[in-house]
Amino acid sequence: MLELRINGFGGQGSVTLAHLLAQAALENGEQGQALPFFGVERRGAPVRAAVRMSPTTIHAHSQCELPDYVVVMSEKLTQAALGEGIIETGTVIINAPQAVPIENHPTWQVDAEAIARQAGLFNADGPLINIPLFGAVCRVLNIPRNIMEQTIMNKWPGKNGERNLGPAGEAYNTVKQVNA
Repeated sequence: MLELRINGFGGQGSVTLAHLLAQAALENGEQGQALPFFGVERRGAPVRAAVRMSPTTIHAHSQCELPDYVVVMSEKLTQAALGEGIIETGTVIINAPQAVPIENHPTWQVDAEAIARQAGLFNADGPLINIPLFGAVCRVLNIPRNIMEQTIMNKWPGKNGERNLGPAGEAYNTVKQVNA
């Protein structure tokens, strides 16, 4: 079983990203589980969500304490996200404008904010980075691109889905490993 935690700020789409990843697992023939964490969250406050993926039935329903992957939606949250725990061999996927190597952890970087801005993906809180991050995480987890695209189109049929395909695809193609 693969466990993944998403650390972001309220309004960045952490929960939507978790649901998209769980749905992509289902579309890929696996089991998927999204676990939003609802505390005293508000726009701009640190938030988290978790995802489990498995080829077999998932029996756990608690939050992920030591995930295999940590997705950091804002570079400012890097230390806090790692401080919450990650397995010793865990991988970090970070939204940052440039490479941010994390000591002792394989790290992948994508500039999801720039991709969202270029695509015109905005809400009242700023750029919607969850769509590019979905593409990047799919690539890192070896979820086929067609499954990523199918998940987007099933979530947002029509023009909204089509509008999200470009940014997700760009992130899928441009996410890069910083260190191994």
